[in-house]
Amino acid sequence: MVLRRQADRDFIRDRFAILRNAIESDVSLNVTGLNISVENFFRDLLNLILDGDFKNLNVDLGNAAAIDLADDTLSHCIQVTSTSEKSKIDKTLKKFVEHGLHEKYDRLSVFIATKKNSYRSPEFSDPTGAFSILARDNVWDWDNIMKMIDDLEQPELSAVRDFVENGIYVEPSKVPQNEVATLFGLMEVLSDETHEQAGKGNSIDPDPNKKIETRFSEHADFLKGEYAAYFVEYGAVLEDAYRGIDLGSARIRRLGLHLGTKSNELLAANDGDPALALNKIVEYYLKILQDHGKASDGGAVRFFLLDQMIRCHVFPNPVLESV
Repeated sequence: MVLRRQADRDFIRDRFAILRNAIESDVSLNVTGLNISVENFFRDLLNLILDGDFKNLNVDLGNAAAIDLADDTLSHCIQVTSTSEKSKIDKTLKKFVEHGLHEKYDRLSVFIATKKNSYRSPEFSDPTGAFSILARDNVWDWDNIMKMIDDLEQPELSAVRDFVENGIYVEPSKVPQNEVATLFGLMEVLSDETHEQAGKGNSIDPDPNKKIETRFSEHADFLKGEYAAYFVEYGAVLEDAYRGIDLGSARIRRLGLHLGTKSNELLAANDGDPALALNKIVEYYLKILQDHGKASDGGAVRFFLLDQMIRCHVFPNPVLESV
């Protein structure tokens, strides 16, 4: 049995992750501005969550007021930005006061559409000291939005889910298969830096079944060195994930088939060089994870694939025909 509330919440969280990943990708390319369509998405979303009547001021004012959304009834303004630096918040407050908006609106919030920083100061203020905001209450990111959603009654929560489903489109071809979804779950556990087993791995034998030395003898030192290096950070976490996630024999079999087919395809494309093929398969799965807004820790993906290589799911040994 799955609670409708939990299913709605998980769906919203996953779609948010996809949008956040797209915004972060733009930031990495130095595209830091959010266009009108994205601002309007957040306007409509926050109206649902906060039961407000926010308007997009950029439509009428062309960003002259240095704020994006405003609700006159709630006396609340919101700046939506992909930039998390303190200087951006300081600049917003400065212009907020320069335009006299602090005399019209009681509250200003800044929504960071990526991830907010751990700001040293608990409070931000404009240079004149005329207006200030608390980082805890008025600087938001996706975690804050999810907390607001968690507090909604079921009808409102379902309405947000419907809005998000219509507003954040995912191509059908990008919906993960069951075996890839299994990998997603493992990757999310592996990528959790707060996991109690993180960094506690101790690899005595990086190649317990001697597969690397037997099949890839020319690359054995490199592959075993890779495995041993990543095991320290991820080994204990992965073992804990294997124990804690109920994969079932059927899902493990499908996962193995999927990994085997894709890894052998890339091995052949790279002239049988496992080191080159490993780089390519890491890139392949990182792309899938990022397309779905999932945790995309490159080290976690690399260690998982190295571990699956030793388990003969990645670069599986050829099946010998019986005579």
